Amino acid sequence: MLEDLLRKGLFAALEKYGVFEEDIAIELEKPRERTHGDLSTNVALMLGGRLKRKPRELAGEIAANVSYPREIIESVEIAGPGFINFRIARDYQIELLLDVMDPAGALETIKTGGNKRINVEFISANPTGPLNVVSARAGAFGMTLVRLLDAIGYDAHAEYYVNDAGRQVTLLGQSLRAHYLQLQGDEVEFPENGYKGRYLEIMAGELMEQNTDAVQAAATAFNDESFQRITAPEGNAEDWRRLPEDQSVRSFAKYALMKILSWQRETCRRFGLRFETWYFESELHESKRVERALEKLKKMGATFEEDYATWFRSTDYGDEKDRVLVRSDGMPTYFLADIAYHYHKFQRGFERAIDFWGPDHHGYIPRMTGAMEALGCGSDWLEVQILQHVTFLESGRNIQMSKRKGQFVTMDSLIDEVGADVAKYIFLTRKPNSHLDFDLDLAREQSDANPVMKVKYAHARICSLLDKAKGLGVETGKLTTETLGLLEEDAEWNLVRELIRLPQVIVSAALAREPHRLTGYVDEVAGLYNQFWHHCKGILEKPAERRLAQLQLSVATRHVITVVLDMLGVVAPERMEKRD
Repeated sequence: MLEDLLRKGLFAALEKYGVFEEDIAIELEKPRERTHGDLSTNVALMLGGRLKRKPRELAGEIAANVSYPREIIESVEIAGPGFINFRIARDYQIELLLDVMDPAGALETIKTGGNKRINVEFISANPTGPLNVVSARAGAFGMTLVRLLDAIGYDAHAEYYVNDAGRQVTLLGQSLRAHYLQLQGDEVEFPENGYKGRYLEIMAGELMEQNTDAVQAAATAFNDESFQRITAPEGNAEDWRRLPEDQSVRSFAKYALMKILSWQRETCRRFGLRFETWYFESELHESKRVERALEKLKKMGATFEEDYATWFRSTDYGDEKDRVLVRSDGMPTYFLADIAYHYHKFQRGFERAIDFWGPDHHGYIPRMTGAMEALGCGSDWLEVQILQHVTFLESGRNIQMSKRKGQFVTMDSLIDEVGADVAKYIFLTRKPNSHLDFDLDLAREQSDANPVMKVKYAHARICSLLDKAKGLGVETGKLTTETLGLLEEDAEWNLVRELIRLPQVIVSAALAREPHRLTGYVDEVAGLYNQFWHHCKGILEKPAERRLAQLQLSVATRHVITVVLDMLGVVAPERMEKRD
């Protein structure tokens, strides 16, 4: 990439100051002001204090000593307190644009990941109810990151962890059983802290109508490799109620898990999410992986015994206190199960694991990363991305999600309310660790005020333009240096300068784990295309050569928008009816 060429030139100039590649990371970004050039670095500002030099003077010296072919870099300039700005020659910008369009070009050369396997785990909600809107934000980020990592040459693997073991599953079975017995008119005490959601009441009502065949038929949705563990309990609800209480609870829990997982899987499908693996916690216990992980930690000297419990020495790895692995009653903690699960990721050959967790899990990070280090995975093998809360706004005011008031709380109802594309795009407009205000009024807008509609309209506008051109017998043909060289307006070149940034944006978004860079970029592309469209009116009425140049620029813009929307999991429409 061009950025690599610029970095090499800068490091060659920095050698005289005793600064080498291993000493500093040189960042190259688009200047805030377009008049300042195409790419900018703050390396002089970073080195000023270390070299005891004024950054602007240092920047001038570096710029004077850096050397690039004039056919690539038109000029190197100093701006502000010490930024070094580069202007790319227009002929070379065209070459870069053609490279972006080439199937074997720029978007192939950025694939430097060596097909290394990365596990990306996201959502992983407890299977005790429908997925909520928090899961929607996790899904948008996780799936887009998987696509970004694939785009730069990694083998990214999307995974969903199903907590189908432990206290919450027993409580789910007790709750469904209580709902069912109450509908049958039985006097039954509802379990303390049980699940009282309307969805379980509905599920219990359906069970009253289902015979054994209907119960078994509900399990056929899971006849695939990822869900071999999902089977229906034998018999029907009337059979289960007659069993001893513990067996009865297990049967109701098994049915509830089956139904809720079917909802969750369908919701993920509606939201455009796909998981290579649905990993079940119960498998950890049945295969004795939990016990084996504990024995491994003991062998590594990472545990100790106290008060009849087994503890992990998490303070050795930066945690505020040591953590219990096995309670005094001999029961393993959730923490130990999580350790075993993540260690099995390592054993499955993943060279890195990335998890998306909620904001209340900050304190969990040092103990989990410490456990992975103790097991020999490495201190940076597990990477955790924290997703902050979402606040929903309507008419400029916060709204509380409440089932009682009929306001949506589920991922499905969010999809029904604004659509999957709109929800995903808006979730991806902010960093994952930033709080997000989700404006429902804006999300419902069918105009350029809605950010995803702005991009979709730009794509549809280009498709319409190209269709009209084809109807007039005007073919754009293959993009060429000669034709694109006829571009002359600033509005045209501003667009070119943005389009050629696509490979850099993809790489930076993937490596920084910041998919929101894609929405910021494609929004800029759509805005610049709109400016070009309004400035260069009547494209089809232009002289043949100018018309062809602008049509080819439109083709390149459509290609870039399509690539980005595909990564976001958003449809790039060919036709849209615009409503102001």
